[in-house]
Amino acid sequence: MERKDLDLKGLLIIFVVITLFLFAYQAYLTLFHPTPQPPPQQEVKEKPQNIPSLLLGTSREEKKPQNLITYDFEKYKLVLSQEGAKLISLVDKKYNKDLITDEERRLNLFPLEVFTGDPEKDLFLNFSPYEIKKEGDQIIAKVKGEGFELIKRITYKGDYFSLKIETSGIPTPFISSGMKVKEDDFFTHSGPVVKIGNKIERLEKVEGRELITGDIKFAGEESRYYFKGFAGPIKAVAIYNLEGKETITLVKGEGELTFYGGAKEYSRLKNIGLSEVIDFGSLRLIVKPLFIFMHWIYEHLHSWVFSIFALTLIVRILMFPLTYKSTVAMGKMAELAPKMQELKEKYKNDPAKFQEEMMKLYQEVGFNPMSGCLPILLQIPIFFALYKVLTITVDLQLAEFLWIQSLAQKDPYYILPVLMGITMISQQFISPSPEKSQNLIMIISSVVFTFLFANFPAGLVLYWTLNNVFNLGQTYLIKKLTFKDKKEKPAKKKKK
Repeated sequence: MERKDLDLKGLLIIFVVITLFLFAYQAYLTLFHPTPQPPPQQEVKEKPQNIPSLLLGTSREEKKPQNLITYDFEKYKLVLSQEGAKLISLVDKKYNKDLITDEERRLNLFPLEVFTGDPEKDLFLNFSPYEIKKEGDQIIAKVKGEGFELIKRITYKGDYFSLKIETSGIPTPFISSGMKVKEDDFFTHSGPVVKIGNKIERLEKVEGRELITGDIKFAGEESRYYFKGFAGPIKAVAIYNLEGKETITLVKGEGELTFYGGAKEYSRLKNIGLSEVIDFGSLRLIVKPLFIFMHWIYEHLHSWVFSIFALTLIVRILMFPLTYKSTVAMGKMAELAPKMQELKEKYKNDPAKFQEEMMKLYQEVGFNPMSGCLPILLQIPIFFALYKVLTITVDLQLAEFLWIQSLAQKDPYYILPVLMGITMISQQFISPSPEKSQNLIMIISSVVFTFLFANFPAGLVLYWTLNNVFNLGQTYLIKKLTFKDKKEKPAKKKKK
């Protein structure tokens, strides 16, 4: 049985395709299915029974808020119930998003509730009417019981709120940050997040109730685009698994705490020391600098479209030397096509000799088979880093581009993915391979990529489309200038 001859270029294409697939699969697992992290290292470990009860399954679910007070600030609109002085609604006005979930309303378990560990006192503190008044940007809520008193001071600070709990006759209570905002996670972490010392812990699983103590910087519940939690002098964090579906995070703090409930917008979070709430993922060494660079452009040009355009242009400029080598290599490959065909015919029954002669031919003209693969391989980390950036950047929800209402979502009409596919196929015509079968493979790959990108965030598809357009321009100029002289000045025969 005769073996089918495969030239070196064909083997290289197979190798590159397999490498790209393995890299993509590994990156997918790393970015989107991270290995569950072990529970945070705790400096002090307390027994679960020392964590206060949330009073679920008692009369709490029936004690629905009756008297509501609305406060409208510049960036937030919040609603407090007079019973318990707790947050019934918290709207981030820029994104028109209410961070209080249906599950919190169902369980009647809201942010800013307090828990001392004494069920009777906790029922009183969370369901008794408070005396509430507003002084400037500060809301003061006060309640008195038999031998104890509690005051909540909520102060609007622009991008966030400060919260100070003053007590008399009762120990420092735990304060509820609430549950995570329900939204499409898109393979990002969703649930409890805690910073202990210099380490960020994103908990994947919580068994029952967990208590974390130590040098805690911040704690709360996060989703893809939003965070509800506290920062400041936190002594302990209690995390509860509710009915195996949702989690809720409580903190015990001393003094004034920062309460943030809103979008994970970098320009807000960096000013209050919460920028690490943004999940940059396992490739943070690439993702974070890329994110900061793109955000810097956005802050100056006020457009994420320009930010993506600038990134694409810079990447293409940096890749130009490799693009040049790749284009020249393909040109040399085209020149070798007739000789390659001759060698195939001559050594069709001796594959080893054919490969040996091919390598000699490559060396004679200075052709490197791998030169055409490097530009693609080097862009893969940038591609996945940008993918992560676009899936965690809340600002992109409001970024529009022509018919696309949000660059964070897919193109509703699939126009951009089709344009991207056309630009990919166009590259095969402007810089074709001498092997027709390889051109066919690349065209089929372009069609597959078009369907694959159809449901990707429009911002990512825009980047790849612009990248293809710039690459087409570079290839055309290189071929025009590099191979111009060879066409205009044919070799002259020497006279004898």
